[in-house]
Amino acid sequence: MLVLSLFSNHRLSSTRAFLQMPKALYVSTALAARNYFRADRVLANRTGQSRSQCFQLLKEKRVWQKLDDEGNFQVVKGPAEQIPMQASLFIDRTHEIPLPPPLAQVYCKPKWMLSVRSDPLQRPCIAHICPNLHPVGRLDYDTSGLLLFSSAGTLTQQLLHPKHEIEKEYVAVVTGVVDTERLRQQLQDGVATSEGVHTAVLLDVQHWDTDTVRPYLEQVQGAVPSHYNQTDLQEKGHWRIFEANELSTVRLTVQEGKYRMVRRILANCGHEVVDLRRERLGRIQLGDLPEGKVRDLTADELAWAEQVLQGKQSKKEKYVPKRLRKEPETTS
Repeated sequence: MLVLSLFSNHRLSSTRAFLQMPKALYVSTALAARNYFRADRVLANRTGQSRSQCFQLLKEKRVWQKLDDEGNFQVVKGPAEQIPMQASLFIDRTHEIPLPPPLAQVYCKPKWMLSVRSDPLQRPCIAHICPNLHPVGRLDYDTSGLLLFSSAGTLTQQLLHPKHEIEKEYVAVVTGVVDTERLRQQLQDGVATSEGVHTAVLLDVQHWDTDTVRPYLEQVQGAVPSHYNQTDLQEKGHWRIFEANELSTVRLTVQEGKYRMVRRILANCGHEVVDLRRERLGRIQLGDLPEGKVRDLTADELAWAEQVLQGKQSKKEKYVPKRLRKEPETTS
């Protein structure tokens, strides 16, 4: 546990220890929109340290507010002084106090990257992605797309627990020519897997031109990491997807996130998955975010995430992506 030596003569090391945040607190936009707060509350939220530690630091008048870009500072007079939550604050005018962490950020995870912070086999992983946040669940090693990072454990729990019915939208390239109505009914009725019976909602199906199938499969097969034992994959039947002569692209939503669930239910419907990409979590869209990049939530996404955080998300409200919304018919 970090302890601030408030009365130590070694102020520099003391300040560094203070700024090594054990857990900074996310501040909602509604809360931040309020004009002013007690200085000790602002400091506690921004650093994750206790109010008593912040109180003492402010009492010693070691916290300064930067007033402009020209380097003008004003000392914060004490713990009770009212200051903005987003104020530019420094300790001893030399060490900047970080702003509150974002509630969440969106990362586009590439295929063949592990959703863990470290890997003993030195495979690519999310070690340095959003270092002050934690991943909301995982994406499989061979799945790409939207991976959300959050600073609030409560939000993570709300998003992941099946009882909250948060939709996850995927796009999958599968083997065979999909019979749209048949697959839609199968997913609606529930598909039996070794993990239980799971349902999904089929949104769209596209069939591939025959001429594009073989070049695509060769490209996918060539990108399989060299550490995979191809002989083992062949013996287990995982390699037969590259023998397909027909492909389809399906878009579907699920409300659970069990291990390889989407792949299992599609395979058990007769369509093995060649490639899988997550494009939406609730109202948070991947959009055109390039692989390996991170972005902040949009205003609408942040408002929705804060509703989920506060437990105000209605289960009855089903989100329909803009591209799938039906325009109202106009009458002449």
